[in-house]
Amino acid sequence: MKKILPTTLSWVLPLSIPMALATHAMAAPTALATVSSTSAVLTAAQESEFGVPVTVNGVRITDMAIKRFLVYGPGRNAVDARKLQILMDHERELRTTEVREAVALDMPTAGDAEIDAEVAKRMKRFDFDPANLERRLKKEKESFTERYPTLDHEVELNRAYGSGDWYRDQVRQTMEFDQLFFPDHPDTWPELAIEAIHANSPQVDLIADYAKYYEQRLAISVETGNPIEPEQEMMMSLLRDFVMGSLWTLADIKTGTQGIPEELAMVIDGGDWAAEIKTQDVFTEMRESFSNQDILDAKLALALMEASRQKLSAAGTLMSDEEFMQMVDDMRVSMEGGMFNMDFMALQGHGFPSSEAYEEHLRLVESYKRMVEDKLVINDDGTMSPELQAHMPIANGIMGLAKSHADILLVSAFDFPNFKWKENGWDAAYERAMKLRGEVDAHIAKLAVDAEKRAEAAAKGENYAPAEELLPFGRWWSDFLRGNSDYWDPPLPVTGKAPPAIGLKNFGAFQDTSMTRNDMKRAIGESEYEHYLLNSAIVDKIFFEMEPGTVGGPFEGPKGYYLVYLKSRSAPTNPLNIRSDERHRSMLQEDWMRKSFQAYSHQALDEATVTGL
Repeated sequence: MKKILPTTLSWVLPLSIPMALATHAMAAPTALATVSSTSAVLTAAQESEFGVPVTVNGVRITDMAIKRFLVYGPGRNAVDARKLQILMDHERELRTTEVREAVALDMPTAGDAEIDAEVAKRMKRFDFDPANLERRLKKEKESFTERYPTLDHEVELNRAYGSGDWYRDQVRQTMEFDQLFFPDHPDTWPELAIEAIHANSPQVDLIADYAKYYEQRLAISVETGNPIEPEQEMMMSLLRDFVMGSLWTLADIKTGTQGIPEELAMVIDGGDWAAEIKTQDVFTEMRESFSNQDILDAKLALALMEASRQKLSAAGTLMSDEEFMQMVDDMRVSMEGGMFNMDFMALQGHGFPSSEAYEEHLRLVESYKRMVEDKLVINDDGTMSPELQAHMPIANGIMGLAKSHADILLVSAFDFPNFKWKENGWDAAYERAMKLRGEVDAHIAKLAVDAEKRAEAAAKGENYAPAEELLPFGRWWSDFLRGNSDYWDPPLPVTGKAPPAIGLKNFGAFQDTSMTRNDMKRAIGESEYEHYLLNSAIVDKIFFEMEPGTVGGPFEGPKGYYLVYLKSRSAPTNPLNIRSDERHRSMLQEDWMRKSFQAYSHQALDEATVTGL
């Protein structure tokens, strides 16, 4: 259990670059269910399979709410895979119907058994060969092992995809998708695929390019007797994206923030057909991928949301379900087609585990905004409310591009090389962090005594001969950091091109240069979502609380406890222009809102009667 310190679908690609994989999964993802539809009044007879039931002022956070939280987070890949499979199965049914109609015309006197046999024969070309799957998986594993002989292949699959079994199933699904929409020569491709590719690439005839290289690959296959080599992955990924985009337009897809019951993770409505993805089914499939820490985070997040919802409802400012769904629809439409769409903002911009999480949080933030409108006032002359005025130094430090140079020593509760939480990891990390802090303080004290004695000797005109030669703190700290920090970088490949050095943890020395707050936040491994869960941010302690030249911590963070040596800090180079720049005004208001609501949400939980946390 974490301690509070009193002192302070991407398409499946071949697994070949663990640098990206390690970075990808530094923080275990999670997601939020819609709180307003997932609570029930607790009765004495109710029990939880996750331990003590979580209640907030007598309102139960149901097990199914926790399961959907996990399904939308670490289990999201399985949800998206099931969604894709449903659309693929529907397409196959349509294809089978078309083939059956053609067979009936070609064989007007045939019986049902003959027609069935001919339909199966003609549909055979849309079935992928399982032997190709085994060859691909074997080839990828051999290539990986050759490049990274010291890494465990299964561990790296878990790091990148959550589950090796899930990854292998996704390779199968990807190959099935390719065979369904891109079988053999493009002359035989279904109309949906042809139209989608032409619509998305009007200036470059990708189908003609594919046909040219297919014929070359086929000739080599005939000459050598080997199976035909697949098309390059970059081309296939592009074609899949085009067809996938077309498939999504054929159905209306709803998740938790569109008001579906918590027993369902997704509802797919194709007009004349419909399908459901059940929360329990996905949870059961992905259960082994959910750590105890995932469950603890789920409980905390849902409790925070429920406490905030109750407090906002009592104040009369909680956004209704109808308002919420309309807000989400409007935002998605306005952001559709751009790079910075809702999903990008949720996952990449703010580090939320899912769009559902971000949207539900946004609902509460916008509800809170109605309570504090008087605190968001900025006048034409640039004067503003006392709250915004007090927040200006922080906003300037974040958005005005202030920089800090800091080394960060991580004492981790998480085993990065083996990609799993350590047994009793949080308690052990806390104890070790406090011990290391004691060693830091002891060296600083020795340096202070040494400096005092040198000064006394110099004042008397005497030579000073210390009993122990002490390293200057900077040199001592560098050795201390490398000997004790748990930040982990995967090994370089023994063959092939090495991945870029950008993003290396370097034991917590990072790039060994000054960084902006956002860059340092990513380097540490924090996100705005995790700041919300913990009501604390190591990066903000570095930028707004610590003094340069000092050591801070240990601070609790997403993967353990952190000791920080702040070497230097510089002032903002691009301060906010509140007087005349409307965008800067909005940035100031939004940042204050985010931090203010974070405190409000934790206050609501502190004030509530809570069980199960």
